[in-house]
Amino acid sequence: MTTEELLVEAKKGLNIPADSTAFDGVINQKILAVSAYAQNAGVSETQLATDIGVGLIVMGVADLWNLQGGGTSFSPAFNMILAQLAGASEAEE
Repeated sequence: MTTEELLVEAKKGLNIPADSTAFDGVINQKILAVSAYAQNAGVSETQLATDIGVGLIVMGVADLWNLQGGGTSFSPAFNMILAQLAGASEAEE
């Protein structure tokens, strides 16, 4: 899935109108950060391209979007799906 397609999906997850471009730069930064984080955790590009992989990226973007008090953390659901995708990526090898 392209970054542009992920941007559309992330906007849906954040309840931002698809035709709005006001936050595109910030959302794209978060998409890249979440994708890199997942890959560094062992998730393959193949797994990130699946529906659940896209869901993981959207969930991660939403987690980063809702930062409070300067803290950074991913939700337990994000970490659980990340672990599942990393395991599935290992099985691909």
